Amino acid sequence: MSNENENFKMKKTFGLGVLMKLTKKNINGITISTSGDKFVSNVSFGELQDAVNNTLTAHNIHLKID
Repeated sequence: MSNENENFKMKKTFGLGVLMKLTKKNINGITISTSGDKFVSNVSFGELQDAVNNTLTAHNIHLKID
């Protein structure tokens, strides 16, 4: 299995948790669970990135990095 097809995993943080919860709730077919200190999705990084971008757009969320 190549990296493109592997399920996405990332260390848990509060802000990311809120975003993952919103994404899971609003995008059909996406499941996100926790495994220890990581979030694990049922889709690849690219698919999750598209889902998160759609969630950000749908909720008019803009990230500001200082």
